[in-house]
Amino acid sequence: MINTISSVFFILVLAFRPHQILAQDDQDLGSMMSDHNSVLGEELIAKVCDHAIYKNLCTISLQSVPESKDADLYELTTIALKLAAENATEIKNHVDKLLNSSYSDPYSRRALADCSENYQDAMERIEDSLKALETKGYNDINTWVTAAMADAESCEEGFRDHPDHKSPLTGKNAVFNQLCSTALTITNLLAVGI
Repeated sequence: MINTISSVFFILVLAFRPHQILAQDDQDLGSMMSDHNSVLGEELIAKVCDHAIYKNLCTISLQSVPESKDADLYELTTIALKLAAENATEIKNHVDKLLNSSYSDPYSRRALADCSENYQDAMERIEDSLKALETKGYNDINTWVTAAMADAESCEEGFRDHPDHKSPLTGKNAVFNQLCSTALTITNLLAVGI
């Protein structure tokens, strides 16, 4: 129960108070935003990920995409959202494989079916976020990415409701939420700079 409350609180705080979470040092943030056109690639990734909650995952995931080498802040936001979308797709495909294989007990099958629906919703919300980015709909991105994170949490909760059934998706759900958190961080930095 405490973990659920903590997760919901974190998501709400991140969605409604991003400037308080992200702006650790207003002067550093201001200089980053004024210089973001001249700072590209790994240097920008380092500055951006310094503001992320999951700094290591932020850095590794962004650097794993070759296009990030010369990316500006807008392009890093696009990359982060696409990484979250790809991860959601991979998880949904994994869930669908699990449904077609070894899970015979009704409770696990029902929880996995719910997870499949949750990740279908999450994929759509991240895709909507990519479209909103094109029109600088940063509040919409925050809303939809936060909702996608809630979808992953709902998937995990489906297994917690029955103590005899352990979620086979705990690690995958956590990584998805961390990728979404990274996307929110970069989106909020982009919003501050424009």
